[in-house]
Amino acid sequence: MDKSLSKAIIFDFDGTLVDSKITIYECFQSITTYLAPERVDYAKNILIGPPLRDTASEILGPHNQGQLDEFIKQFIEMHDDHAIKNTQPYTGVIETLKKLRSKGISMAVATNKRYAPTVKLINHFNWQQYFTAIECSDSQSQIRNKDEMIQEILKKNNFNKAFFVGDTVNDGLSANLNQLPFILAQYGYGQDQDWSKVNIKKEIQNFSEILQLI
Repeated sequence: MDKSLSKAIIFDFDGTLVDSKITIYECFQSITTYLAPERVDYAKNILIGPPLRDTASEILGPHNQGQLDEFIKQFIEMHDDHAIKNTQPYTGVIETLKKLRSKGISMAVATNKRYAPTVKLINHFNWQQYFTAIECSDSQSQIRNKDEMIQEILKKNNFNKAFFVGDTVNDGLSANLNQLPFILAQYGYGQDQDWSKVNIKKEIQNFSEILQLI
């Protein structure tokens, strides 16, 4: 890849910067056991990454949609209380973010995670200085898709030759819609998805490989 590809990088959060699956799955399973116990197996294997309402709806299934708002309410309460528990940066993230900043690379986050737990984790890891923009599903009054978040970041920031790093098909399609090169974080949560409709510029096995792209 051309080493002059990017002067800015936009990152997904869960499955790209941090591994949060233990906490998220614990929340999903606990709530599902209470609201729809026959759907617990779905909660154990659901893909992490899509918007919360979509994920909750899929877990509950067609016969439990009346519990959707309650599921979301309980998840927000439970997850916000335990956002830091069992959530860790992936190998190489801390060192790589430092090196990217020292090289003058602008960085931003676009995530379907809600703003409160995202910022809570960023503050916990002392990453505030790295990101010029943080766009979440609820950063504005209306819930937005990932491609709209990326568009907002590009509109508000003078990013030159940006690319997007993520781990799910939704991440890839959102990058493609914004005509950004998509870097697939193979270590994340989307390994078993159908990637046939996504234009992937590069695949990385470790976060630190991003340094080879600048």
